[in-house]
Amino acid sequence: MRPRVLTVAVLAGVVAALAVAGVGLALDIADGDPPTGYVGVPYSFTFELSQGSGSPGVTWNISSGALPPGLSLHGNDRTATVSGTPTQAGAYRFYLQAVDAPGPWVCCTESLYTINVAEGLKIIPESVPGGNVGTAYGFQLRTSGGTASSWTVTAGSLPAGLTLDNNGAISGTPTSASLSTFTVRASDGSLTATRQFTLGVAEPVVVTAPDEATVKVGGSFVVSFSAKGGVQPYAWSATGLPTGVNIDAATGKVGGRPTAEGDIRLSVTATDMLGTAHTASTVVHVVGKVSITTTELRTARNGRRYRATLETEGGGKPLTLRLLGGLPRGLTFDATQGVLQGVPKLAARKPLVKTKVKHTASGDKRVRVVIQRKPLPHRYTLYFIARDSLGQRASQKLHLTVVP
Repeated sequence: MRPRVLTVAVLAGVVAALAVAGVGLALDIADGDPPTGYVGVPYSFTFELSQGSGSPGVTWNISSGALPPGLSLHGNDRTATVSGTPTQAGAYRFYLQAVDAPGPWVCCTESLYTINVAEGLKIIPESVPGGNVGTAYGFQLRTSGGTASSWTVTAGSLPAGLTLDNNGAISGTPTSASLSTFTVRASDGSLTATRQFTLGVAEPVVVTAPDEATVKVGGSFVVSFSAKGGVQPYAWSATGLPTGVNIDAATGKVGGRPTAEGDIRLSVTATDMLGTAHTASTVVHVVGKVSITTTELRTARNGRRYRATLETEGGGKPLTLRLLGGLPRGLTFDATQGVLQGVPKLAARKPLVKTKVKHTASGDKRVRVVIQRKPLPHRYTLYFIARDSLGQRASQKLHLTVVP
């Protein structure tokens, strides 16, 4: 038997009067245990007084314990209904009390009940990922507390191009950007569950990388990546950044002060609110100080083809080269390639004319002798200047000797 507490207070002479009037002397709640409820499924159970017990005007309340979360008690004289939608599974014990109407008597009774709430059928997860226009989409809805045998959309609609299969899979290829809200109903034949979803479809995220940049070691730089499409704001990230270089996760700007020479490949990704992402890359060239490494020029020979290359190191490309100082006739300097080439031609010397006396049988004769003299070696002083794309400058003084 369910535990009960019965309280009766009777005034003198009232018993006989009540008996004559046909009014019940004691309250009694009819037998009947409330059924099991399920989380998320509407619930209702009505308690009743036993036939002939109590009098009109009975009130109901929970004297101790508690109803399952989501349920409440509503009394209506001879009945009391527990109703609502349970929100949490568990076994909930409570004492239900019925109190007779005030009068020359007070009579009440209470009984202990338990309402079990099971997890029931539930659609999981609570949200669905977003999609992109023109990109195949697929996501599987599932249930806990049972296996659904049918799935339907009961309110709203899926984005254009997507459908809900009878096994709970949302699939297809979105055809236009949208933000769609819809309600899905799942049933296993005896239990049902519903859940509302919002599915966003956006144009694909496209990241645009900036042009390649050049910076000297220890110098600061900032390059900005940009993105379009998707659902903003974007979350920016990068991989493989060296010491001294960082990314702003909110703006997509990458910058810092590199500490070593070499090329830094920046691979930057933008991820939108729907979780879709795109990556683009660029290169930052980190260079040292520009210098001219050629320290001497080999000797040139007059009338022979000559070629020498001016070597440089460091600096940002392209380099601009200049030559100050006069070159030997026949040589040219290619500032683009840094090449000194041609056939040098030294200035000819005037011939040496001498008069000699030639003794002959007929007498002495004076003979004019012309001596052709070779050009003299000549040393030229050349000043080379190199300037890089960052404005760094280097110079070198070299000597070129041309011999006959």
